[in-house]
Amino acid sequence: MSMLLLILGMGLATFAPRYVPLLVFRDRELPADVKTFLGYLPPALLAAIAVPSVLAPVDNRVEITVVTVPYLVAGVVTLVTGLFVERFMIVWTVGLAVFFGLRWWLGAM
Repeated sequence: MSMLLLILGMGLATFAPRYVPLLVFRDRELPADVKTFLGYLPPALLAAIAVPSVLAPVDNRVEITVVTVPYLVAGVVTLVTGLFVERFMIVWTVGLAVFFGLRWWLGAM
């Protein structure tokens, strides 16, 4: 029974912070500055997640080795592909293909 209460409590703790602002702001129009600010959040959060993994994938140190080169090259190729192609699945596939291709070619797999 305590496990069920724990699961329900964690579900509520996850759901409430997302739903309460929707209830509060559902009848209000957000100011243009707030909308502009919110538009920058997805790319900023994605960069905050991805950049450390690309620059320091092993032991959180920035160094160029056979193991780290595929991360860096695939990250740059994915970024450049994303600038020219709008379909996420194509960008994702190109990035993964470059990453695994380099790992196979360099024998780091």
